[in-house]
Amino acid sequence: MAWVQTARPRTATAFAEVARAPSGPADSSWAHPEAGLRVSAYGAVDVREGASLHAVLENLDLPLGLPARIPGPWFGAAAFCGALGPDWEGFSPLRFMLPGLLAWTEGGRHYLAAFGEGARQRLDTARARIDGPHAGPLAVAARVRVRHRRGERERWSALVSRALAAIGAGALDKVVLARAIDVEADAPLDAEALLRVLEVRYPTCRAFLVRGSSAVFLGATPEILCRVEGTRVEADALAGSAPPEHAQLLPGSAKDLREHRWVVDHIADALAGIADHVHHPVEPRIRALANVVHLHTPVVGRLAQGRGIADVAAALHPTPAVGGVPPGAALRFLAEHEALDRGLYAGVVGWVGEGRAELAVALRSALIRGRRARIFVGAGIVDGSSPDAEWEETELKARALLDALGARP
Repeated sequence: MAWVQTARPRTATAFAEVARAPSGPADSSWAHPEAGLRVSAYGAVDVREGASLHAVLENLDLPLGLPARIPGPWFGAAAFCGALGPDWEGFSPLRFMLPGLLAWTEGGRHYLAAFGEGARQRLDTARARIDGPHAGPLAVAARVRVRHRRGERERWSALVSRALAAIGAGALDKVVLARAIDVEADAPLDAEALLRVLEVRYPTCRAFLVRGSSAVFLGATPEILCRVEGTRVEADALAGSAPPEHAQLLPGSAKDLREHRWVVDHIADALAGIADHVHHPVEPRIRALANVVHLHTPVVGRLAQGRGIADVAAALHPTPAVGGVPPGAALRFLAEHEALDRGLYAGVVGWVGEGRAELAVALRSALIRGRRARIFVGAGIVDGSSPDAEWEETELKARALLDALGARP
């Protein structure tokens, strides 16, 4: 049973701090600032884990009494591919949770919902905290430095060259390579503060946070894996990138258009197997962010009879925007050559509810553990790519997190 109430906090900050004490910071957060939506989920009263994204999403029991527009109530994430390595200690490769307490703001109104045994008591406690004193604004640690690794650029160039050789041999059309940038602060990093900075700087993105037992994974992603409202399903094709000052050149770039078309075709074909009336614009749009611009094509359809959210997510993940083309060959290449523990990076993150879901591709993201953070970025390699240009693209994308952290070279 769900207990739901509206709330009237004295300040927005008071509401944001609703469960920092005594239950601690949010286990999961989700925000779309442009739409006026911000959600925080606290404490798991039910958990679903497993090896199959389809099976887990198909097995999410929904509480009775849910309001029609509630975001969630299930929140979670899935890894890019398979198991997690030691860098991701404390996380599950596939986990969705039903929170004990959900606090969200939408359209300028504040709401609380509680689930499971003791729900009413948790709701009353949360309301009391809203009316009481709160911690006030958070701050990101002031001094953060990039930890450069010797030979990193040379290793990247060698990896891109191997990918280009595979493309030249006809084994691949495209493969998306990722790299990590490590930073260290002079004090423990405040994940919640960093998330707020990302929300302000990237209001059109989905800002997310997933808390493990000893670390936090967060980011601000421009790419939606799927958005489901009843039978309507929409997915983002996001591939092809340039600096903002070159935005006018991007629609005429044969290389970027080719890379983008593969992603559009894959998503449209995947949805065609589970949805009717699949369609998309003929020409891509420009998706402009503060530090980079992308080619973007929304792909829309209507779910076929008997199909649901689990079918959509399983059909789309991972897309060629984070894996490659052909998908199977690209994933095998990455497993053999990339030597990076992607973990939840480029995986799935978001929420699922009653006939509704919003699941994103976990990009522009970082793994935070104490004073250290690992920032993940990637670039699509196709015929015509160059190691230096792709390196610069990853540096450009990394600015989202590096600038939010105030990191110095």
